[in-house]
Order: sequence, then C-alpha cells, then structure tokens
Amino acid sequence: MSRLPRLLRTIAPWVGYPFAFLCAFLFFAYLTFPYDRVRDWLVQEVEQPADATGRRHASGLELEVVDLSPSWLTGVDATGVRLVQRPTDPDDHAMEMILDHVHARASLLSLLMGDADLSYEAELAGGTIEGEYADSDGTLHVTADLSGLQLRRIGLLRGTVGIPVTGTASGHVDLTLAEEVSQTAGEIQLNIADLRLGDGHAKLALPGMGDGLTIDEVHAGDLAVTVHATNGLAQIERLSAHGADAELDGSGTLQLLRPMRMSRLDLMLRLHFLDAYKEKSDRTRALFSLLELNPAMRPARTSDGALQYRVTGSLGSRISATAAGRAPAPGMRARAPGANTPTPMR
Repeated sequence: MSRLPRLLRTIAPWVGYPFAFLCAFLFFAYLTFPYDRVRDWLVQEVEQPADATGRRHASGLELEVVDLSPSWLTGVDATGVRLVQRPTDPDDHAMEMILDHVHARASLLSLLMGDADLSYEAELAGGTIEGEYADSDGTLHVTADLSGLQLRRIGLLRGTVGIPVTGTASGHVDLTLAEEVSQTAGEIQLNIADLRLGDGHAKLALPGMGDGLTIDEVHAGDLAVTVHATNGLAQIERLSAHGADAELDGSGTLQLLRPMRMSRLDLMLRLHFLDAYKEKSDRTRALFSLLELNPAMRPARTSDGALQYRVTGSLGSRISATAAGRAPAPGMRARAPGANTPTPMR
C-alpha cells in the first residue's frame, strides 16, 4: 500500500503541471480569442462568398453585427445583427431583417469531423426562432420553431408587400435539402393570428394607379399555411385566411434547389373582398369604384369579383405577380369531362 502514494507523488508533477498549463492555456485563449476578426470573417463570407475556384463574388447581401462574444466552449452570442438584401432593380426597395440577439452552439464532434452541425436561438420581432442546422456530405437539414413573431416589426415583409402587415406568426419547419433530388423532403406549418393589411395611411402600388392607393385596414382573419415537400418539390397544400373583411386563398409549388435562393416559386393567389369592407367607408367605396374603372385590373378579376394573381420567380431574385383572373381558382383546375370533383392544381 505504501508504494502507491509514492508512485503518485512521482508521476504527479509530470501529469499535473502539463494539465494545469493546458487548462490555463484554454481559459486565457477563450477570454482573449479575437472575436472581432471572426465577426469580420463572417461579414466577408456573407457579402463576398467564394465559389468552387476560390474566387469571391458579391452576394447582394449586407451583414452588420454589433457585437460577437463567446458562449462557453463551442458557442457564440451575437447582438444587433442586421441583414440587408440589396435590390437588383433600382426601383425596388432594399429588404432587411434585424435580429436583436442570436445564440449558436456547434457540436464538438461535428467540428472535429469537418461538418457543420449547430443549434441556434434568435430573438427578433418580439418573438423567437430556435432550431438546428446541419450541413454534412452535401445534405442540408434545417429545423425551426417560430413563436410570437410580430409581423409589423419584420422589415423584410414590409419591403415585399409594400404596406403594413400585422399579425402574430408561429409554426414549425423541418426541411432536408440534398444533392439527390429524391432525398429532398420536409414540411412547413405556419400560422398567423389576426392577419391585417394596410393602416389607412400607406399606399399600395397598383397597375395604372400612379403612386398607388391608400388602403383602409383589411382584417383577413387567421392565416394557415401547410407545405409538404417530396422529391425536391414543395407542394403548398393549404394557404387560406377568412376574415371579416376579406378571404385569401392560395396554392402552388416551390421547386427546392441548392443554394436555396435558386428555388423557384409558382403560386396562385386569390383575394376576395367582402361587401362589408367595400361599404366600410367613403374611401373604400371610392377605391372599388376606381378598381372597376381601371382597365389594368380587369385581367385579374374573376367571375365572382375576386382578384387573382400568379406569383412566380426565384427566391434569390425578383418575384413577379401576373394577373390571372381567368385561371382556375387556387387549389383547383378545370374539371375533366365526367369528373365529379376537382383535383389539386400542380
């Protein structure tokens, strides 16, 4: 028994001192790590990504990060994150997204294997988004849980629609993008409570209406969106909101590609204003009188008085809307002779 303590006293300096040095080294390296340079590297990778040949090119994005700091060993905290997409058309507005706080933590094992596997949490627009991001062997897997996002505070949405949009968004995303199209699959469930469009002050740009028309607030109710993806094609199976002032319906597809900005959208949207809204005020009565007289709006008008548009384009470039009043309603197509029920639009 006496030999064991003597042996420990002999080897302790050879083990203890290197271990203490390693702990001290990691501790001070953790505290003094140049996170400012990491922030600059992230900005460069977003704004000037490298292609397969190593040459860098402008992505059309601008990234700002106020502060980047460590979080334990493999995590980082970022505050004041601002992402801006510059418009390709000088007449369009830049679209931006501001995240108050972002926390991300990478898997140590994935780092050792050269893969990207991390969990994240982000605070934005009064709500949160949390999930996982994994990129390994050409397969990208993303999950996200959305809760309490206030649409009015999302500048990206305002820049796309052109008028204020309010509501509270929640939902779940589970999507896998693989190099093999057959392995690309997933689902998206999104709900927006108390969706409202316009505020009685902002103007909505309409064909043939000059600077646009001021829109009284439209109560569209609760919006529900359901998307299922298989074999590289995301089918928008449900997109509907029925409120006190208007009814919104839509369906279509999203061809999923990598990078995601290359994915192509083909969506049919139908907006039907109810009589209660049309007679809501002198302004709404004048608005619909002008719409009736505007020849540019006639191609979008359906037989029952709704407005219908086909929205197409790639996610990374300009998305355009084309009047489609004579096309089948969203989710439907013309019935075949002798058919009893319509079939989903594809």
